[in-house]
Amino acid sequence: MVEIMKILTRSLLAFFVVLALGTNQLKAEPGEVHFGVDAGLTWADILAEEHAQELANLSGQTVSVEYDEATWAGRLYGDYGIAENMNIELGWTITGSLDAKYTIGADTASESYKMSLFDASLKYGLADSPWFVKGGMHHSTVNGAAELTIGGTTYNWADSITGTGWLAGGGMEVGNNRYGATYIANVGGDSDSSTFFAYYGWRF
Repeated sequence: MVEIMKILTRSLLAFFVVLALGTNQLKAEPGEVHFGVDAGLTWADILAEEHAQELANLSGQTVSVEYDEATWAGRLYGDYGIAENMNIELGWTITGSLDAKYTIGADTASESYKMSLFDASLKYGLADSPWFVKGGMHHSTVNGAAELTIGGTTYNWADSITGTGWLAGGGMEVGNNRYGATYIANVGGDSDSSTFFAYYGWRF
């Protein structure tokens, strides 16, 4: 599996290099407004293995766990050109759920998390190339739900956290298409929570 992933990664990098050598990004002009959509996958560590160990310590039983490491994410955005090759970008992102399921002897537990965020960033297109970099801030919310079934009785909890953090990313734009990745820190205002978003986008 690791070797296959290495081969796929090298192939994708080679593909992007070929595109970069032969194309230019949709240049930003002062006063121009564009809209777009990004779609892809987001990765986050929901600490499922740590939670399984905590459940094992509390119950005195062996705990098995199955959990998601990634889910889908979609983002709508608009940008405004403030200088040549420089844009202010505003976006709204939602994700699917990251789930974990625990088996504790005859009992079970589960947890699920979803994220949404608004972001504002400054994007700079590198001169005479399709590559861009961006950085900014976000205001995000993480909604969590948990369920525990013991002896046939089920208990449910739900909670959410909201806060601000920073983000940084980059990618390339080929005509109206763009390919990129963004690291999002302090999700929900939690300094221990972060996610990585890799996407394909269409700008119009």
